[in-house]
Amino acid sequence: MDVDVDGRVRLTGPLTFATVSACLKDSQALFRPRQRLCFDLAGVTAVDSAALALLVEWLRLGRARGAQVEFAAVPASLRSLAAVSELDEIDAALGMA
Repeated sequence: MDVDVDGRVRLTGPLTFATVSACLKDSQALFRPRQRLCFDLAGVTAVDSAALALLVEWLRLGRARGAQVEFAAVPASLRSLAAVSELDEIDAALGMA
């Protein structure tokens, strides 16, 4: 996970059951009031339903800590999981609503 000064968080590698716990732990310190975070998923190589749960958790953390959370370059497979899940909050965050 690489973070630039503008709050763009670049993720690389798989975002799966095996990796999301560590990713969530590493990301928690990033959330600060009035901050904008953009999670860039262009470098993500594999996803499963745990990735979707992670995005939902990031949205909740952002809301709880007063940070704006956005997603960029979301893989099509993750968009498909989101569409099937019918989670309004994630659909809106991914521009699907």
